[in-house]
Amino acid sequence: MRGRARFEAVEFGRPAPLASSIAARTGLTPVQVRELLLSAGERIRSALGLETSPVAFVGDGVRFENVAGVFLLGSGIELEVAPKFLGHTEGWREDFFLLATLDHHGRLLDDEGVRASASPSSNLFTLIGRSFVGMYWRNHRRPLRTYKRRRLTDFTLDGDFDPVDLLWPSEEGFEQGETAFTRANPFNAVIAGAASRLAPLVSDPETRARLERVAQHLPRQPTPPRVEDRMLPSRAKAWQSTYDLAVDVLGGLGGSYDPRTAMAPGYILKTWHAWEYLVTLGLRSSFGTARVSRQSSQPLGVRRRRGGNWEAVEVRPDNIVHLSSGPVVVDAKYKGNVAYGATEVSSADLYEGLAFAKAAGTREVVLAYPRRAAEAGVLPEDQAGRFREFCEITVDGVTVRGVEFGVRGISKPHGLRTFGRAFSDYFAGLVSAAVPGAA
Repeated sequence: MRGRARFEAVEFGRPAPLASSIAARTGLTPVQVRELLLSAGERIRSALGLETSPVAFVGDGVRFENVAGVFLLGSGIELEVAPKFLGHTEGWREDFFLLATLDHHGRLLDDEGVRASASPSSNLFTLIGRSFVGMYWRNHRRPLRTYKRRRLTDFTLDGDFDPVDLLWPSEEGFEQGETAFTRANPFNAVIAGAASRLAPLVSDPETRARLERVAQHLPRQPTPPRVEDRMLPSRAKAWQSTYDLAVDVLGGLGGSYDPRTAMAPGYILKTWHAWEYLVTLGLRSSFGTARVSRQSSQPLGVRRRRGGNWEAVEVRPDNIVHLSSGPVVVDAKYKGNVAYGATEVSSADLYEGLAFAKAAGTREVVLAYPRRAAEAGVLPEDQAGRFREFCEITVDGVTVRGVEFGVRGISKPHGLRTFGRAFSDYFAGLVSAAVPGAA
């Protein structure tokens, strides 16, 4: 097989005959493709700390559960798995890339022009590459330098030296040491290594050339054997997002494969975890951080094991929003309607919501679900900023509401703010109903 073959799937979609499709285009046997899929699933499970593999075989089909992203199955075989709430429609890759960045780093990139760096033919590797290049050149006029102690030999005395060495200089000059403010440092080594690693995977020739130029623009030095998240010095704060993305590229975010190194750039995330974080961001953008308590422990009761002492039983709702009418529990839910297509509140979600209400001392619980993307096309209801309450359950004076929120388009300019506005619009109705005459 020449070039790169790209295949697509949708999380929690209908089991797709991927093994036979990939075999037909690559020359591999279905058994070999099945082994590649099993191996990829195990790598993702291990890297993301999942209990089971996200790759499930259903008859002759393959189904992906609780993860989405892009990774390499083998040499020249690329697989993109779209989240169920985005689907494979125009703009899903930009929305996903923003979600992955937020989920991993917690950064608001609302105005960083993610969508502006894309084109209809962009795949995720190309999108990551374009964003990486743009972030680098935006800061290159203020190079990422650090202080470094080094030894040198020169007949010009410009550093620290031992007076004894002045009596017997070497053929090259006097041995001396100096502290240099240099671009040759581990941070730039990681950035250069990421550009070099990502370039061969990018299908767009222009983006590939720009990545190679970034690698050449930095000092030649080996990539550190151990790459990890680090905070850059305060004077280099503008480079933090570029360095973080470089770490992601070299670390692969858990999901890809290179036969030479057993790792290659990829972007994989736990979709349910990303949804939880997105709900929190939406609430905080609407109501402010001070009015949104995230995963705060709430006392539910006490328990005692045989022969032991009494100990507290606590629960942690995803969010508690403090409105003028009182606190409201907002718990992000994912699998119920995304996995099974059932637009309803499950019994388990209902019982958990009631426990949260009792612990938090509130009578209002909102279970926030992402709206499942339409099978084809883009519906207005799928867009960020839209919401729909589909269920209301009352138990002993406690009301549990199931609400769907649209996600598509969050990578557009001010998309995250638009997504957050849906929460303020929805809760405005709750406050008005609870307190007549309230705005």
